[in-house]
Amino acid sequence: MDAYQIAQDFLDRQGDATVAGDVEATMGFCDLPCTLETMDRVTVAKTEADMRAICEGFIHQLRSQQVTHMVRTCQEAVLKSDDTLWATYTTRLVCNGKLLNEPSYGAFVILKLRDGVWKISTMQFAITRDNCVNLTLRDFAAKYETV
Repeated sequence: MDAYQIAQDFLDRQGDATVAGDVEATMGFCDLPCTLETMDRVTVAKTEADMRAICEGFIHQLRSQQVTHMVRTCQEAVLKSDDTLWATYTTRLVCNGKLLNEPSYGAFVILKLRDGVWKISTMQFAITRDNCVNLTLRDFAAKYETV
């Protein structure tokens, strides 16, 4: 598979696991430490407990919006080395076959190959303040991060 196919397959499988509410599978797509960035904050999940809280929070946000599918489309991908892939993609949220009013958002992801499995090392999101990703990271910071 080329970089684009690897990235698109990863995005599809990770998105499906997350929308299905499978916390364990969703966590399996994430490396530690895992850096998540928005315009408001940089969050680094350093432990499995951190990653679990973020994954559970994001799944909760999706469920509160009644999301039934995430349409993620890889825009571009490149293998930077044998074990590092960079990709950009867009996400649209769907509820029962209808796009949510929330605008699509772009993201940049760095995937690292760990023991034969691609995992998220870094994600940067171009999102609005009320986007479900931003709300998840805000709630995580309020509960778990210390100043």
